[in-house]
Amino acid sequence: MGLEKIRHAVLSEARAEATHIIESAKKKNADFLKSQKAAAEQEFERVWKLRKQTIEDEYSRKLIQAQGAASKQVLDKRNVLLKSLFERAAQEILAWDRDRYTKIMRRFIEKVSGSYGGRIRVHPKEKDLFEKVLSQVKEVREDAKITLDRSDWLPKPGGFIFVSTDLEVDRTLDTMLNEIEHDLLPAIAADLFSGK
Repeated sequence: MGLEKIRHAVLSEARAEATHIIESAKKKNADFLKSQKAAAEQEFERVWKLRKQTIEDEYSRKLIQAQGAASKQVLDKRNVLLKSLFERAAQEILAWDRDRYTKIMRRFIEKVSGSYGGRIRVHPKEKDLFEKVLSQVKEVREDAKITLDRSDWLPKPGGFIFVSTDLEVDRTLDTMLNEIEHDLLPAIAADLFSGK
């Protein structure tokens, strides 16, 4: 019986030790699993944020590109509209009645020629009109020595180029409208496109 008690005590002790080892192993395993789960969750969160940021960056880039392309299209259409506006203005000026056009060209010639003598270049179709203008200028200013240059015609009607020994002044319709367009473009664009 003594041996049986010892055997029983050893088995009890072994069972207790085995239970303790198993419990310790379970606890270590649970702690390990918990730390691995936390590490996996952190890694998942990091990867998710990284991918989310990558997607957001990509779509932000695509949005900026789309906005840029749309802005370019709007600007192109605005430029076409403004160009057609100034082309129409040129056509309207060329369609003015002869007296009105003559008076305006006379004022331009008087202004640019000042006390200089020189010659003006015009388009052949406007030769008669400018001969009339020059005769009117000479009636008012007898010292005006301005002649019509018959050797170097302009390619397009509308205005003239005054040439003297010291200067050359381009008062062609295209040049004047380009100057006006350049000066007024911001205001015209604001008026035409303020509603966006």
